[in-house]
Amino acid sequence: MTAGDLKGAEREARLALGDSSTRPLALSTLGAIRVRQKRYAEAAEFLHSALRLKPGLVPAQLTLAEVYVHTGKSLLAKKEFNDVLHLDADNPEARFGVAKLECASGDFRASLSEAEPILEELRLSADGIVFLAKDYAGLKQKDSLIGLVRDWAVLPEASADSIVEFASILEKSDLNQQALEVLEKARTRGTVSYEMALALGNLYFSNGDLNSAFQSYEAALSLSPSCTECLLQLAKIATGQKDPEKSLAYLIKAKRLQPNNAEILFEFGKTCLELDLPDDAIPALQSATRLQPDNDSYSYVLASANVAKKQYEIAGKLFQMLLMKHPDDPALNYAMGSLLFLEVKLDEAAKYLRRSVELQPDQTAAYYYLGLISEGKGENNQAIVTFRDVLRRDPQYGAAWEGLGRVLLNQKQFPEAQQALEKAVALDPGSVKAHYQLGILLGRTGRPTDASREFEIVQQLNAEEQKRLGMRLRILSPH
Repeated sequence: MTAGDLKGAEREARLALGDSSTRPLALSTLGAIRVRQKRYAEAAEFLHSALRLKPGLVPAQLTLAEVYVHTGKSLLAKKEFNDVLHLDADNPEARFGVAKLECASGDFRASLSEAEPILEELRLSADGIVFLAKDYAGLKQKDSLIGLVRDWAVLPEASADSIVEFASILEKSDLNQQALEVLEKARTRGTVSYEMALALGNLYFSNGDLNSAFQSYEAALSLSPSCTECLLQLAKIATGQKDPEKSLAYLIKAKRLQPNNAEILFEFGKTCLELDLPDDAIPALQSATRLQPDNDSYSYVLASANVAKKQYEIAGKLFQMLLMKHPDDPALNYAMGSLLFLEVKLDEAAKYLRRSVELQPDQTAAYYYLGLISEGKGENNQAIVTFRDVLRRDPQYGAAWEGLGRVLLNQKQFPEAQQALEKAVALDPGSVKAHYQLGILLGRTGRPTDASREFEIVQQLNAEEQKRLGMRLRILSPH
Protein backbone atom coordinates (compact mmCIF):
# COMPACT_ATOMS: atom_id res chain seq x y z
CA MET A 1 0.00 0.00 0.00
CA THR A 2 2.77 2.44 0.96
CA ALA A 3 4.62 1.79 -2.29
CA GLY A 4 1.41 2.28 -4.30
CA ASP A 5 1.40 -1.35 -5.49
CA LEU A 6 -2.33 -1.98 -5.10
CA LYS A 7 -2.24 -5.34 -6.92
CA GLY A 8 0.47 -6.59 -4.62
CA ALA A 9 -1.39 -5.25 -1.59
CA GLU A 10 -4.61 -7.00 -2.62
CA ARG A 11 -2.78 -10.28 -3.18
CA GLU A 12 -1.32 -10.21 0.34
CA ALA A 13 -4.63 -9.06 1.90
CA ARG A 14 -6.51 -11.95 0.28
CA LEU A 15 -3.95 -14.40 1.68
CA ALA A 16 -4.64 -12.89 5.12
CA LEU A 17 -8.37 -13.60 4.72
CA GLY A 18 -7.65 -17.29 5.36
CA ASP A 19 -6.69 -16.68 9.01
CA SER A 20 -9.51 -15.70 11.37
CA SER A 21 -7.10 -13.60 13.45
CA THR A 22 -6.11 -11.41 10.49
CA ARG A 23 -9.39 -11.53 8.51
CA PRO A 24 -10.88 -8.24 9.90
CA LEU A 25 -7.73 -6.25 9.14
CA ALA A 26 -7.47 -7.90 5.70
CA LEU A 27 -11.03 -6.83 4.90
CA SER A 28 -10.21 -3.31 6.11
CA THR A 29 -7.17 -3.27 3.85
CA LEU A 30 -9.22 -4.41 0.85
CA GLY A 31 -11.66 -1.58 1.61
CA ALA A 32 -8.76 0.90 1.64
CA ILE A 33 -7.56 -0.46 -1.71
CA ARG A 34 -11.03 0.05 -3.22
CA VAL A 35 -11.04 3.64 -1.93
CA ARG A 36 -7.75 4.26 -3.75
CA GLN A 37 -9.42 2.80 -6.83
CA LYS A 38 -12.50 5.02 -6.29
CA ARG A 39 -14.74 1.94 -6.13
CA TYR A 40 -16.62 3.21 -3.11
CA ALA A 41 -19.57 0.78 -3.04
CA GLU A 42 -17.21 -2.23 -2.93
CA ALA A 43 -15.06 -0.44 -0.37
CA ALA A 44 -18.08 0.02 1.92
CA GLU A 45 -18.95 -3.72 1.68
CA PHE A 46 -15.44 -4.78 2.72
CA LEU A 47 -15.36 -2.26 5.58
CA HIS A 48 -18.78 -3.21 6.96
CA SER A 49 -17.72 -6.87 6.88
CA ALA A 50 -14.56 -5.99 8.82
CA LEU A 51 -16.53 -4.09 11.46
CA ARG A 52 -19.05 -6.89 11.86
CA LEU A 53 -16.18 -9.24 12.66
CA LYS A 54 -14.38 -6.73 14.86
CA PRO A 55 -16.44 -3.72 16.07
CA GLY A 56 -14.30 -0.71 16.91
CA LEU A 57 -11.56 -1.54 14.39
CA VAL A 58 -10.19 1.99 14.02
CA PRO A 59 -8.55 1.66 10.54
CA ALA A 60 -11.86 0.32 9.15
CA GLN A 61 -13.88 3.11 10.79
CA LEU A 62 -11.56 5.80 9.47
CA THR A 63 -11.63 4.38 5.95
CA LEU A 64 -15.43 4.02 6.07
CA ALA A 65 -15.67 7.68 7.10
CA GLU A 66 -13.52 8.50 4.08
CA VAL A 67 -15.95 6.56 1.86
CA TYR A 68 -18.84 8.60 3.29
CA VAL A 69 -16.95 11.84 2.63
CA HIS A 70 -16.34 10.86 -1.00
CA THR A 71 -19.97 9.87 -1.52
CA GLY A 72 -21.42 13.01 0.05
CA LYS A 73 -22.71 11.40 3.25
CA SER A 74 -21.19 13.93 5.64
CA LEU A 75 -23.40 13.09 8.64
CA LEU A 76 -22.43 9.40 8.49
CA ALA A 77 -18.78 10.37 8.02
CA LYS A 78 -18.91 12.65 11.05
CA LYS A 79 -20.48 9.85 13.14
CA GLU A 80 -17.67 7.46 12.23
CA PHE A 81 -14.99 10.03 13.07
CA ASN A 82 -16.68 10.84 16.40
CA ASP A 83 -16.97 7.13 17.24
CA VAL A 84 -13.22 6.84 16.82
CA LEU A 85 -12.65 9.93 19.00
CA HIS A 86 -14.92 8.43 21.66
CA LEU A 87 -12.55 5.47 21.84
CA ASP A 88 -9.35 7.47 21.22
CA ALA A 89 -9.67 11.21 21.91
CA ASP A 90 -6.14 11.83 20.65
CA ASN A 91 -6.60 10.22 17.23
CA PRO A 92 -5.30 12.93 14.84
CA GLU A 93 -6.84 11.46 11.69
CA ALA A 94 -10.34 11.38 13.17
CA ARG A 95 -9.97 14.89 14.61
CA PHE A 96 -8.73 16.22 11.28
CA GLY A 97 -11.64 14.50 9.55
CA VAL A 98 -14.24 16.19 11.79
CA ALA A 99 -12.50 19.56 11.42
CA LYS A 100 -12.53 19.29 7.61
CA LEU A 101 -16.24 18.44 7.64
CA GLU A 102 -16.98 21.56 9.72
CA CYS A 103 -14.86 23.62 7.32
CA ALA A 104 -16.72 22.22 4.31
CA SER A 105 -20.04 23.17 5.93
CA GLY A 106 -18.82 26.76 6.42
CA ASP A 107 -18.56 26.65 10.20
CA PHE A 108 -14.96 27.83 10.35
CA ARG A 109 -14.91 28.57 14.08
CA ALA A 110 -16.11 25.07 14.91
CA SER A 111 -13.57 23.70 12.45
CA LEU A 112 -10.69 25.51 14.17
CA SER A 113 -11.96 24.46 17.56
CA GLU A 114 -11.92 20.79 16.51
CA ALA A 115 -8.43 21.19 15.05
CA GLU A 116 -6.98 22.99 18.09
CA PRO A 117 -5.36 19.88 19.69
CA ILE A 118 -3.49 19.05 16.46
CA LEU A 119 -2.78 22.60 15.32
CA GLU A 120 1.01 22.35 15.48
CA GLU A 121 0.96 19.05 13.65
CA LEU A 122 -1.22 20.52 10.87
CA ARG A 123 1.29 23.33 10.30
CA LEU A 124 3.89 20.73 9.33
CA SER A 125 2.08 19.40 6.23
CA ALA A 126 0.78 20.89 3.00
CA ASP A 127 -2.70 19.41 3.50
CA GLY A 128 -2.83 20.78 7.03
CA ILE A 129 -1.77 24.28 5.98
CA VAL A 130 -4.28 24.35 3.11
CA PHE A 131 -7.03 23.29 5.53
CA LEU A 132 -6.09 25.98 8.06
CA ALA A 133 -5.88 28.55 5.27
CA LYS A 134 -9.51 27.83 4.35
CA ASP A 135 -10.58 28.42 7.96
CA TYR A 136 -8.55 31.59 8.38
CA ALA A 137 -9.75 32.92 5.01
CA GLY A 138 -13.34 32.15 5.98
CA LEU A 139 -12.86 34.10 9.22
CA LYS A 140 -10.96 36.90 7.38
CA GLN A 141 -7.92 36.44 9.64
CA LYS A 142 -5.22 37.82 7.31
CA ASP A 143 -2.46 37.83 9.94
CA SER A 144 -3.00 34.13 10.59
CA LEU A 145 -2.90 33.48 6.83
CA ILE A 146 0.41 35.33 6.56
CA GLY A 147 1.71 33.15 9.40
CA LEU A 148 0.84 30.08 7.32
CA VAL A 149 2.95 31.45 4.47
CA ARG A 150 5.96 31.33 6.80
CA ASP A 151 5.08 27.73 7.73
CA TRP A 152 4.72 26.87 4.04
CA ALA A 153 8.16 28.26 3.26
CA VAL A 154 9.89 25.60 5.40
CA LEU A 155 7.94 22.61 4.10
CA PRO A 156 10.26 20.05 2.49
CA GLU A 157 7.86 19.51 -0.43
CA ALA A 158 4.27 19.90 -1.59
CA SER A 159 2.27 18.67 -4.56
CA ALA A 160 1.56 21.04 -7.45
CA ASP A 161 -2.18 20.83 -6.69
CA SER A 162 -1.62 21.85 -3.05
CA ILE A 163 0.60 24.74 -4.11
CA VAL A 164 -2.01 26.08 -6.52
CA GLU A 165 -4.83 25.65 -3.98
CA PHE A 166 -2.91 27.47 -1.24
CA ALA A 167 -1.97 30.31 -3.61
CA SER A 168 -5.60 30.58 -4.73
CA ILE A 169 -6.81 30.96 -1.13
CA LEU A 170 -4.23 33.71 -0.54
CA GLU A 171 -5.20 35.51 -3.74
CA LYS A 172 -8.91 35.45 -2.83
CA SER A 173 -7.95 36.99 0.52
CA ASP A 174 -6.20 39.89 -1.30
CA LEU A 175 -2.75 38.56 -0.42
CA ASN A 176 -1.48 38.59 -3.99
CA GLN A 177 2.15 39.18 -3.10
CA GLN A 178 2.17 36.21 -0.72
CA ALA A 179 0.45 34.05 -3.36
CA LEU A 180 3.15 35.04 -5.86
CA GLU A 181 5.88 34.14 -3.37
CA VAL A 182 4.39 30.66 -2.90
CA LEU A 183 4.13 30.01 -6.64
CA GLU A 184 7.50 31.52 -7.56
CA LYS A 185 9.31 29.54 -4.86
CA ALA A 186 7.74 26.33 -6.14
CA ARG A 187 8.84 27.18 -9.67
CA THR A 188 12.43 27.85 -8.59
CA ARG A 189 12.40 24.47 -6.85
CA GLY A 190 11.47 22.84 -10.15
CA THR A 191 7.80 22.14 -9.42
CA VAL A 192 6.04 22.99 -12.67
CA SER A 193 2.51 22.25 -13.83
CA TYR A 194 -0.01 23.74 -16.22
CA GLU A 195 -2.20 24.85 -13.29
CA MET A 196 0.76 26.57 -11.62
CA ALA A 197 1.81 28.43 -14.76
CA LEU A 198 -1.79 29.54 -15.35
CA ALA A 199 -2.17 30.69 -11.73
CA LEU A 200 1.08 32.66 -12.00
CA GLY A 201 -0.11 34.26 -15.21
CA ASN A 202 -3.39 35.32 -13.61
CA LEU A 203 -1.60 36.80 -10.59
CA TYR A 204 0.92 38.72 -12.70
CA PHE A 205 -1.92 39.97 -14.91
CA SER A 206 -3.97 41.21 -11.96
CA ASN A 207 -0.84 42.94 -10.58
CA GLY A 208 -0.25 44.69 -13.92
CA ASP A 209 3.05 42.88 -14.65
CA LEU A 210 2.15 42.10 -18.25
CA ASN A 211 5.59 40.86 -19.36
CA SER A 212 5.75 38.23 -16.60
CA ALA A 213 2.09 37.36 -17.19
CA PHE A 214 2.80 36.85 -20.89
CA GLN A 215 5.70 34.46 -20.14
CA SER A 216 3.59 32.47 -17.66
CA TYR A 217 0.64 32.14 -20.05
CA GLU A 218 3.02 31.03 -22.80
CA ALA A 219 4.45 28.41 -20.40
CA ALA A 220 0.94 27.21 -19.52
CA LEU A 221 0.05 27.06 -23.22
CA SER A 222 3.13 24.95 -23.96
CA LEU A 223 1.97 22.47 -21.30
CA SER A 224 -1.64 22.53 -22.51
CA PRO A 225 -1.96 23.71 -26.15
CA SER A 226 -5.77 23.67 -25.90
CA CYS A 227 -5.80 26.27 -23.09
CA THR A 228 -8.26 28.85 -24.44
CA GLU A 229 -7.94 30.90 -21.23
CA CYS A 230 -4.21 31.26 -21.98
CA LEU A 231 -4.89 32.33 -25.56
CA LEU A 232 -7.54 34.81 -24.43
CA GLN A 233 -5.28 36.37 -21.81
CA LEU A 234 -2.34 36.52 -24.23
CA ALA A 235 -4.63 38.33 -26.68
CA LYS A 236 -5.65 40.83 -23.98
CA ILE A 237 -2.00 41.48 -23.12
CA ALA A 238 -1.17 42.05 -26.79
CA THR A 239 -4.10 44.48 -27.01
CA GLY A 240 -2.80 46.31 -23.93
CA GLN A 241 0.61 46.54 -25.61
CA LYS A 242 -1.00 48.15 -28.68
CA ASP A 243 -0.40 45.13 -30.90
CA PRO A 244 -3.85 44.20 -32.27
CA GLU A 245 -2.42 42.00 -35.03
CA LYS A 246 -0.72 39.79 -32.44
CA SER A 247 -3.89 39.78 -30.36
CA LEU A 248 -5.89 38.65 -33.37
CA ALA A 249 -3.50 35.76 -34.03
CA TYR A 250 -4.15 34.37 -30.53
CA LEU A 251 -7.89 34.95 -30.83
CA ILE A 252 -8.06 33.06 -34.14
CA LYS A 253 -6.54 30.01 -32.40
CA ALA A 254 -8.89 30.37 -29.43
CA LYS A 255 -11.91 30.72 -31.72
CA ARG A 256 -11.00 27.52 -33.53
CA LEU A 257 -10.84 25.66 -30.21
CA GLN A 258 -14.07 27.13 -28.82
CA PRO A 259 -16.18 28.58 -31.65
CA ASN A 260 -19.15 29.20 -29.32
CA ASN A 261 -17.33 30.92 -26.47
CA ALA A 262 -19.01 34.33 -26.06
CA GLU A 263 -16.00 36.08 -24.54
CA ILE A 264 -13.64 34.83 -27.25
CA LEU A 265 -16.09 35.89 -29.98
CA PHE A 266 -16.45 39.31 -28.36
CA GLU A 267 -12.70 39.90 -28.07
CA PHE A 268 -12.24 38.63 -31.64
CA GLY A 269 -14.92 40.99 -32.93
CA LYS A 270 -13.60 43.94 -30.94
CA THR A 271 -10.06 43.38 -32.24
CA CYS A 272 -11.28 43.04 -35.83
CA LEU A 273 -13.11 46.32 -35.37
CA GLU A 274 -9.90 47.97 -34.15
CA LEU A 275 -8.14 46.67 -37.26
CA ASP A 276 -10.82 48.11 -39.57
CA LEU A 277 -12.24 44.68 -40.39
CA PRO A 278 -15.97 45.26 -39.77
CA ASP A 279 -17.00 42.41 -42.10
CA ASP A 280 -15.25 39.97 -39.76
CA ALA A 281 -16.16 41.85 -36.58
CA ILE A 282 -19.93 41.95 -37.04
CA PRO A 283 -20.67 38.17 -37.36
CA ALA A 284 -18.50 37.41 -34.30
CA LEU A 285 -20.13 40.17 -32.25
CA GLN A 286 -23.60 39.07 -33.36
CA SER A 287 -22.82 35.52 -32.17
CA ALA A 288 -21.46 36.80 -28.84
CA THR A 289 -24.62 38.90 -28.34
CA ARG A 290 -26.87 35.94 -29.15
CA LEU A 291 -25.01 33.82 -26.59
CA GLN A 292 -25.22 36.57 -23.93
CA PRO A 293 -28.14 38.83 -24.87
CA ASP A 294 -28.06 40.67 -21.53
CA ASN A 295 -24.43 41.71 -21.86
CA ASP A 296 -24.66 45.44 -22.64
CA SER A 297 -20.95 45.71 -23.49
CA TYR A 298 -21.41 43.18 -26.29
CA SER A 299 -24.42 45.09 -27.70
CA TYR A 300 -22.53 48.40 -27.47
CA VAL A 301 -19.52 47.15 -29.43
CA LEU A 302 -21.82 45.47 -31.98
CA ALA A 303 -23.53 48.82 -32.49
CA SER A 304 -20.11 50.46 -32.93
CA ALA A 305 -19.18 47.84 -35.53
CA ASN A 306 -22.35 48.65 -37.46
CA VAL A 307 -21.40 52.34 -37.33
CA ALA A 308 -18.00 51.44 -38.84
CA LYS A 309 -19.85 49.52 -41.55
CA LYS A 310 -22.13 52.56 -42.08
CA GLN A 311 -25.14 50.46 -41.17
CA TYR A 312 -26.56 53.35 -39.19
CA GLU A 313 -30.12 52.11 -38.87
CA ILE A 314 -29.03 48.85 -37.20
CA ALA A 315 -26.60 50.70 -34.95
CA GLY A 316 -29.30 53.21 -33.98
CA LYS A 317 -31.70 50.46 -32.90
CA LEU A 318 -29.03 48.88 -30.72
CA PHE A 319 -28.13 52.20 -29.09
CA GLN A 320 -31.81 52.99 -28.52
CA MET A 321 -32.32 49.61 -26.87
CA LEU A 322 -29.39 50.30 -24.54
CA LEU A 323 -30.63 53.84 -23.81
CA MET A 324 -33.99 52.45 -22.75
CA LYS A 325 -32.14 50.44 -20.10
CA HIS A 326 -29.63 53.18 -19.21
CA PRO A 327 -31.09 56.60 -20.11
CA ASP A 328 -28.63 58.45 -17.89
CA ASP A 329 -25.48 56.87 -19.27
CA PRO A 330 -23.26 59.67 -20.69
CA ALA A 331 -21.36 57.31 -23.01
CA LEU A 332 -24.57 55.99 -24.59
CA ASN A 333 -25.97 59.50 -25.07
CA TYR A 334 -22.66 60.48 -26.67
CA ALA A 335 -22.70 57.40 -28.94
CA MET A 336 -26.26 58.14 -30.08
CA GLY A 337 -25.42 61.79 -30.67
CA SER A 338 -22.32 61.01 -32.73
CA LEU A 339 -24.31 58.45 -34.77
CA LEU A 340 -27.04 61.00 -35.53
CA PHE A 341 -24.32 63.46 -36.55
CA LEU A 342 -23.06 60.92 -39.10
CA GLU A 343 -26.63 60.65 -40.40
CA VAL A 344 -26.63 64.48 -40.67
CA LYS A 345 -29.52 64.74 -38.20
CA LEU A 346 -27.84 67.66 -36.51
CA ASP A 347 -30.59 68.92 -34.19
CA GLU A 348 -31.32 65.42 -32.85
CA ALA A 349 -27.61 64.77 -32.47
CA ALA A 350 -27.16 67.97 -30.48
CA LYS A 351 -29.93 66.90 -28.06
CA TYR A 352 -28.14 63.66 -27.13
CA LEU A 353 -24.70 65.29 -27.00
CA ARG A 354 -25.93 68.04 -24.67
CA ARG A 355 -27.49 65.37 -22.47
CA SER A 356 -24.14 63.56 -22.40
CA VAL A 357 -22.38 66.77 -21.36
CA GLU A 358 -25.02 67.43 -18.71
CA LEU A 359 -24.40 63.97 -17.25
CA GLN A 360 -20.60 64.18 -17.52
CA PRO A 361 -19.41 67.79 -17.82
CA ASP A 362 -15.68 67.00 -17.67
CA GLN A 363 -15.53 65.15 -21.01
CA THR A 364 -14.25 66.49 -24.33
CA ALA A 365 -15.58 64.29 -27.18
CA ALA A 366 -19.21 65.44 -26.90
CA TYR A 367 -18.12 69.11 -26.94
CA TYR A 368 -16.05 68.36 -30.05
CA TYR A 369 -19.10 66.97 -31.86
CA LEU A 370 -21.16 69.96 -30.76
CA GLY A 371 -18.49 72.08 -32.44
CA LEU A 372 -18.85 70.02 -35.62
CA ILE A 373 -22.63 70.46 -35.48
CA SER A 374 -22.27 74.24 -35.19
CA GLU A 375 -19.90 74.14 -38.18
CA GLY A 376 -22.33 71.95 -40.13
CA LYS A 377 -25.15 74.42 -39.50
CA GLY A 378 -23.00 77.31 -40.68
CA GLU A 379 -22.64 78.74 -37.18
CA ASN A 380 -18.90 79.30 -37.55
CA ASN A 381 -18.45 81.72 -34.67
CA GLN A 382 -20.13 79.28 -32.28
CA ALA A 383 -18.02 76.44 -33.72
CA ILE A 384 -14.82 78.42 -33.00
CA VAL A 385 -15.94 79.09 -29.43
CA THR A 386 -16.79 75.40 -28.89
CA PHE A 387 -13.52 74.08 -30.37
CA ARG A 388 -11.54 76.51 -28.23
CA ASP A 389 -13.46 75.35 -25.18
CA VAL A 390 -12.50 71.74 -26.03
CA LEU A 391 -8.85 72.75 -26.32
CA ARG A 392 -8.99 74.60 -23.03
CA ARG A 393 -10.11 71.31 -21.48
CA ASP A 394 -7.60 69.19 -23.42
CA PRO A 395 -4.80 71.03 -25.26
CA GLN A 396 -3.60 67.72 -26.76
CA TYR A 397 -6.89 67.04 -28.61
CA GLY A 398 -5.54 66.96 -32.19
CA ALA A 399 -8.95 66.61 -33.89
CA ALA A 400 -10.19 69.78 -32.16
CA TRP A 401 -7.13 71.72 -33.41
CA GLU A 402 -7.91 70.45 -36.92
CA GLY A 403 -11.58 71.47 -36.57
CA LEU A 404 -10.63 74.91 -35.28
CA GLY A 405 -8.11 75.38 -38.09
CA ARG A 406 -10.65 74.32 -40.72
CA VAL A 407 -13.30 76.81 -39.50
CA LEU A 408 -10.75 79.62 -39.19
CA LEU A 409 -9.59 78.81 -42.73
CA ASN A 410 -13.19 79.15 -43.98
CA GLN A 411 -13.38 82.46 -42.11
CA LYS A 412 -10.16 83.53 -43.92
CA GLN A 413 -8.36 83.99 -40.58
CA PHE A 414 -5.23 82.52 -42.14
CA PRO A 415 -2.52 83.12 -39.48
CA GLU A 416 -4.64 81.64 -36.68
CA ALA A 417 -5.81 78.81 -38.95
CA GLN A 418 -2.20 77.94 -39.82
CA GLN A 419 -1.23 77.88 -36.15
CA ALA A 420 -4.11 75.53 -35.34
CA LEU A 421 -3.47 73.19 -38.27
CA GLU A 422 0.28 73.00 -37.61
CA LYS A 423 -0.55 72.10 -34.01
CA ALA A 424 -2.93 69.38 -35.26
CA VAL A 425 -0.19 67.93 -37.50
CA ALA A 426 2.36 68.04 -34.67
CA LEU A 427 -0.01 66.17 -32.34
CA ASP A 428 -1.08 63.64 -34.98
CA PRO A 429 1.39 63.40 -37.91
CA GLY A 430 -0.82 60.69 -39.44
CA SER A 431 -3.92 62.91 -39.69
CA VAL A 432 -4.94 63.03 -43.35
CA LYS A 433 -7.50 65.76 -42.62
CA ALA A 434 -5.00 68.05 -40.90
CA HIS A 435 -2.39 67.74 -43.69
CA TYR A 436 -5.08 68.27 -46.33
CA GLN A 437 -6.47 71.42 -44.68
CA LEU A 438 -2.95 72.75 -44.14
CA GLY A 439 -2.20 72.14 -47.84
CA ILE A 440 -5.30 74.13 -48.84
CA LEU A 441 -4.29 76.99 -46.51
CA LEU A 442 -0.72 77.10 -47.85
CA GLY A 443 -2.04 77.14 -51.41
CA ARG A 444 -4.39 80.01 -50.64
CA THR A 445 -1.66 82.03 -48.95
CA GLY A 446 0.72 81.85 -51.90
CA ARG A 447 2.98 78.96 -50.89
CA PRO A 448 2.36 76.37 -53.62
CA THR A 449 5.57 74.40 -52.97
CA ASP A 450 4.69 73.90 -49.30
CA ALA A 451 1.12 73.10 -50.29
CA SER A 452 2.31 70.42 -52.71
CA ARG A 453 4.45 68.90 -49.97
CA GLU A 454 1.37 68.59 -47.72
CA PHE A 455 -0.70 67.01 -50.53
CA GLU A 456 2.12 64.51 -51.15
CA ILE A 457 1.97 63.58 -47.46
CA VAL A 458 -1.78 63.08 -47.84
CA GLN A 459 -1.22 60.72 -50.77
CA GLN A 460 1.50 58.87 -48.87
CA LEU A 461 -0.71 58.44 -45.78
CA ASN A 462 -3.60 57.17 -47.89
CA ALA A 463 -1.32 54.67 -49.62
CA GLU A 464 0.08 53.47 -46.29
CA GLU A 465 -3.41 53.01 -44.92
CA GLN A 466 -4.38 50.90 -47.94
CA LYS A 467 -1.24 48.81 -47.49
CA ARG A 468 -1.96 48.32 -43.77
CA LEU A 469 -5.51 47.29 -44.60
CA GLY A 470 -4.21 44.75 -47.08
CA MET A 471 -1.88 43.27 -44.48
CA ARG A 472 -4.69 43.11 -41.95
CA LEU A 473 -6.93 41.31 -44.41
CA ARG A 474 -4.20 38.70 -44.97
CA ILE A 475 -4.09 37.98 -41.21
CA LEU A 476 -7.49 36.31 -41.50
CA SER A 477 -6.53 34.29 -44.55
CA PRO A 478 -6.10 30.54 -43.84
CA HIS A 479 -3.21 30.53 -46.31
